Amino acid sequence: MRRGRAWALAAAVALVASVAGAQTPITTEQALRQGEAALQHGAVRDALEIYEAYADHGAPHPDVSYSRGVAYLTRAREGAEQPGDLGKAAAAFEETLLLRPDDAAADAALDAVRAEVARRRSRRGASLEVAVSPGALRALAGVMSENAWALVALGGALALALGLALRRAHGVARLVSGVAVVLGALALVTAAPLTAYARYLRRDVGVGVVVVDEARLVDERAVPVGAEGIPEAARVDVLERRGSLLRVRWGRVAGLVPATSLRLVSSNRF
Repeated sequence: MRRGRAWALAAAVALVASVAGAQTPITTEQALRQGEAALQHGAVRDALEIYEAYADHGAPHPDVSYSRGVAYLTRAREGAEQPGDLGKAAAAFEETLLLRPDDAAADAALDAVRAEVARRRSRRGASLEVAVSPGALRALAGVMSENAWALVALGGALALALGLALRRAHGVARLVSGVAVVLGALALVTAAPLTAYARYLRRDVGVGVVVVDEARLVDERAVPVGAEGIPEAARVDVLERRGSLLRVRWGRVAGLVPATSLRLVSSNRF
């Protein structure tokens, strides 16, 4: 058994060396197997190099993203923490949830990371708010997917068309016509804008997570926005890139932050 573990660790070290030498990108299976072997032997740094190399060269995979988050969280809890480890752990768990929204383990791990950040901030008298409300419109758009909202809008349009077609009818058909017009129009005027907004969020808005102790928002004239910065591990909407800065929205406030203060989870056009 020990010999088998030794071989596994040796393979992980060899994989790290090949990554450092910029050889063939590693596969999902390699990243998971060799990263886990490194973690089991306490080689957290080697595991992180494997997971980060995979993130740099391949499409994200929820299992690798989750393992990367566990590795950063492990390092933070074992006394070898590096600045930004909790934020990077949160970013990995956010990425997992974007790829696999029903992942309960990633959701719980993300909550645990943000709770730890809040505890640390409380000790120095800073705000405990790490996760903020996305706003009513964003929350409503997130109730269903873009495609679901589009189907509701289509159903509303069909119901409206049916109601208008029956408007000259008599009796029950006329009653059906009135109900169809009202419900169809309501569904259409509600779902059509939400479909467009959901499409905007998918195409033009990225997701980032703060990986520094605090990201200070500034306006176009470099004047600070708000009394406090955005805490580590907080999720923000990324709206646009301006050179070395990113314009972000956190709750109801928006401003510019250094690009290096965030880890982009869903970068879209950034």
